[in-house]
Amino acid sequence: MDTFKDRTVLVTGASQGLGREIAAVFAEAGARVIVNCAHNIAKAEAVAANLRERSLNAQAYQCDVSDEAAVRKMFADLGPVDVLVNNARLDPYFRKAEMSEKEWFMKTMEVNVLGAYLTSMVFMEQAVARKFGRIVNISSSRAYTPAEPHMVAYNISKLSLHALSRSFAAQGAAYGITANTVAPGFVETENVSKRLSDEVRDREVGKIPLQRTASMREVAEAVFFAAANGYITGEVVNINGGQFYTP
Repeated sequence: MDTFKDRTVLVTGASQGLGREIAAVFAEAGARVIVNCAHNIAKAEAVAANLRERSLNAQAYQCDVSDEAAVRKMFADLGPVDVLVNNARLDPYFRKAEMSEKEWFMKTMEVNVLGAYLTSMVFMEQAVARKFGRIVNISSSRAYTPAEPHMVAYNISKLSLHALSRSFAAQGAAYGITANTVAPGFVETENVSKRLSDEVRDREVGKIPLQRTASMREVAEAVFFAAANGYITGEVVNINGGQFYTP
């Protein structure tokens, strides 16, 4: 577990849920973890403080990753970053009623895709000089499936991250930089638990061969693996309980 000891790991969208758990896994491995958030710095500070209470190295940093100037300032402020985990996303269930279809689609792409592109681009600029870097983009098993009307933009955005990883994997290979994607299935996060009725949850779990959801820790450990293995690049790590396996 010394793979990332004293390395700097930036996790976007880390003030809650899966991002918070990813930050914890890297911090427990001895990394200096940056808990990024776009809006609620108090929540990000609380996550970082909780990790520090456990004698782990963490700090919060507020930055809207869809703003290129803000992203460049963040990397300048933080110094060399060794691992970038693009976890920030726009939750498809929190669409404002007044948003038009175009506004919703563009906002989803802005946060989920443009944000990951900008952070990866600036990360690559400094990683090339140091000949080391790890990028992990957090996608979803929804990238593979037809979408309900309210999920179309989200599904498209998540599949876009697969292409993003492959592109940066190709660009970074000569410089010791890898880029991979982790695509979780049904993960038991706080928001999911609040949103789904027992009936809907049981129905969805019934579609999974392992007959259970993934824990946030299981997904976070898959992210760690994707970053730790230096010979995996341009790949997708699917963690979905066998949801798409062929008998």
